[in-house]
Amino acid sequence: MNTSSATGDWTPAPDGATDRPTIPGYDLLDELGRGGMGVVYRARHVPTGRLVALKVIRDAALAGPTARARFRVEAEAAARVRHPNVVEVYEVGEHAGRPFLAMELVAGGGLDRHLGGTPLPAREAAELVRLVALAVQAAHDRNIVHRDLKPANILLSPVIKSSSLQVIKSAEEKLARLDDLRLGDLMTPKVSDFGLAKRLDADTTAWTQDGAVLGTPGYMAPEQAAGRVHEVGPGADVWALGAVLYECLTGRPPFRADTRDETVRQVLHDDPEPPGRVEPGAPADLETVCLKCLEKEPARRYGSAQALADDLGRFLAGVPVIAVPPTPVERLGRSAIRDGYRLVGEVGRGPGAAVYRAESVSTRQPVAVKVFPPGTGTREEWEARLRRLPAVAHPQVVPVVRAGWWDGSPVVVSEFAPLGSLAARLGGRPRPVREAVGLVVQLAEVVGYLHRQGVVHANLKPANVLFAAGDTPRLADFRPTGGLFQGALPAAEGDPAGLGDLPPEYLRDPAAEARPHTDVYGLGLILYELLTGRPAFAGATAGEVSGRVRAAEPVPPSRLNPEVPPGLDAVCLKCLRKDPWRRYTRVYDLAARLREVVGDRPARGWWTGRPGG
Repeated sequence: MNTSSATGDWTPAPDGATDRPTIPGYDLLDELGRGGMGVVYRARHVPTGRLVALKVIRDAALAGPTARARFRVEAEAAARVRHPNVVEVYEVGEHAGRPFLAMELVAGGGLDRHLGGTPLPAREAAELVRLVALAVQAAHDRNIVHRDLKPANILLSPVIKSSSLQVIKSAEEKLARLDDLRLGDLMTPKVSDFGLAKRLDADTTAWTQDGAVLGTPGYMAPEQAAGRVHEVGPGADVWALGAVLYECLTGRPPFRADTRDETVRQVLHDDPEPPGRVEPGAPADLETVCLKCLEKEPARRYGSAQALADDLGRFLAGVPVIAVPPTPVERLGRSAIRDGYRLVGEVGRGPGAAVYRAESVSTRQPVAVKVFPPGTGTREEWEARLRRLPAVAHPQVVPVVRAGWWDGSPVVVSEFAPLGSLAARLGGRPRPVREAVGLVVQLAEVVGYLHRQGVVHANLKPANVLFAAGDTPRLADFRPTGGLFQGALPAAEGDPAGLGDLPPEYLRDPAAEARPHTDVYGLGLILYELLTGRPAFAGATAGEVSGRVRAAEPVPPSRLNPEVPPGLDAVCLKCLRKDPWRRYTRVYDLAARLREVVGDRPARGWWTGRPGG
């Protein structure tokens, strides 16, 4: 069974609505709003003259068992909880087959309307959620889980002003008197609408079947969004309190999409963007409190709503909060686990990405995970690049297992190459000429196959030549998933590492179209480093490297390694021409010329320690 419900989203009364019921003892004055189940009227209790909010089932004749059960749950739950920050229930009754609920009339309206997409000041947000958390704890103490906490179900009563925090000197005194404090013009919150409440001490809740999805998607805890009803406990309300705090800090919920299903997917699989990235200036401690509430696993959240209220109290009193933010690697590891992978350790780190070794949770198969830094680009830009990712099947091309978005970062998961990269094996030492040429010819054959399939690698360099079983060289990290991902180049401009591997046309225009001559340049870089033991372009600063790539000619390899014949100098330097159209037109032409220079049988096998053939 899979049902959905959203409560508290009241709409204004339609023009000309005349279906007001008659409830003995109450004078119905006007309609405040209506939802899918009920109608709320502003009414006067005739015996006392007190104004109340009177909620009745929308149509007694058409109301089915589910609507009546939910109305009964709301009435029973709300009546059990007595707290100054919970809307008080005065009377529960039924007249002419129509149940009704007389409640405290809260004049300030819902928090959702008060926010209107605009953040609250941080201290007001913390105090408001602290008070709501205390009310929720009172419900939990009565074995009631609300299950539908959200701004629309938090009503605001008139302003209460009291003493200022500044007049209290010590942190201990602040904590002791916090319950007596109110901030500025903040309205007092009142929790309402217990229509989806779950009782923990009895199986009388209207919806208890696993698979039933109850609540409002952007404020549901993952266990609630997944329909695991019997796992939903007080931790689900702690999550919702975190979602409310997030919206108070940023003006938007932590998860929001065009459809309900997409919002649920985000709740289940995505991490919320930290509030400080959405609304710069959000206090770090308050961000930590908020994100602790929004942990996917209930055990990682606050153990109770009271514990959350206490930590918010510490923030308000200027005392360090207990919540500790997870490290970036911990956050990444949690995202990996949700996607079916377990991080084992870091393999390497460059200016544009970090590479981790990981394993599939289900198969224990080792994989390599390349993670780009947050801010490298938007998720939409990344997904657009993935749609252009080439589908190539070749034994010497490392396949991409999957790609995704973990903890605000683009991620590529590929097969793991256990024997390392060419860059790691070079170690700053030149290789014998015939062996160097043999490897480049073999790589040119693979690249030629790619070009015949209409695919340009566009990111060839020693670090992207990996070795698998049998020491077979394999190409990895195509440009759509490589260091040229939009936004990486400006970040790399501050670091010389990696800039020397970029063709000059990409330094001029990072969005330049990749063509076969781009791969000829990359093969030239690999050949140069094999022959000399050093990159073709190097410098102390990023500016020096960038300038040399754009304008300077590399030193001929023979000046650095006297074993290099002049003919090979010419081949290598032709690959590295600044003008792409003056390079070799095809990698086939490059391979043919290399064979001419060293003979028909260039050596292979140096990288394994075996003699060349």
